[in-house]
Order: sequence, then C-alpha cells, then structure tokens
Amino acid sequence: MNRDQIDASVTLALRLLLKYDVFLLEHAAHERSITHKLAEYLQQELSSYHVDCEYSRHGIETKRLPRHCNDTDMDRVYPDIVVHLRGTDDDNLLVIEAKPAWNPDVGVPECDRIKLEEFTKPTGEYRYQFGLFIGFNRLAEPRLVWFKGGSEL
Repeated sequence: MNRDQIDASVTLALRLLLKYDVFLLEHAAHERSITHKLAEYLQQELSSYHVDCEYSRHGIETKRLPRHCNDTDMDRVYPDIVVHLRGTDDDNLLVIEAKPAWNPDVGVPECDRIKLEEFTKPTGEYRYQFGLFIGFNRLAEPRLVWFKGGSEL
C-alpha cells in the first residue's frame, strides 16, 4: 500500500472516531481508550492486516529499541497501534503513536519521535513502512505527522 491509500484509511477511521466516540475526545479520555477505538475502525479499513494496540511482540520476542528517551527504559516498547501481519517482518505497514491532549505548538513529543524514527528505519529491526503521530486536541482536527525511512516527512 502507498501512503495515500494508508492516509485515506486513517482519515476515514478518524472520522468514525469523531462521529461515534466524540465523548472520549471531548473529555480527554485516556490514550488507551482512544487508540483502542481508533484501532477498531482501522481494522475495518485495513482488513487484510492485523491491527493491534500496544503490541509488544517481535515474532516471539519482546519489542526493544536501541535508543532511549527521557531516561525511560526502552527495553520493552508498546506502540499505541501497529498495522502488520503478526509473526513476520515481511509486511509491517504502519506504527502509530498518539496523544489525546496535545499542544500543537510543542511538536511531536521526544519519546514518540524516537519510537517512530526507530520503528521506520529501513536498516532497523522492525522496518515499518510508515510511522504516524496523531495529536488530538479535544474536538479540533487531529494533527498527523508522518514518518518514513527513519525520518519525519
């Protein structure tokens, strides 16, 4: 899939989230509540893939990243949402990090940026085709920041 196709699926899933689960955004519900519902809508759009929340597996091993952020132990990482084929690295399509109450003036939070850069590195262990940061600010239009090849687009 190319970025335009993925972007169309993400956009539709976000529209469904805003239509059916606006309460979660209005009241800045926990990130997991929002990403869970978003993942459900993404699964409908990307039915040939597995869409998982906080998926920590890499094959049968635990996901780990070589870079650390804010003195956080990156020995185990749990991306908010991944779109992939479980048990293989052949088709890791999309990794998403999201923030439910995000200030767009701040930019992508450092830890999320590091994760998205590492997960999308073409020479890295995971090689997701695309990374996406979604910044929610209650009912304002969500801000999307795309990553590919270990860099922000």
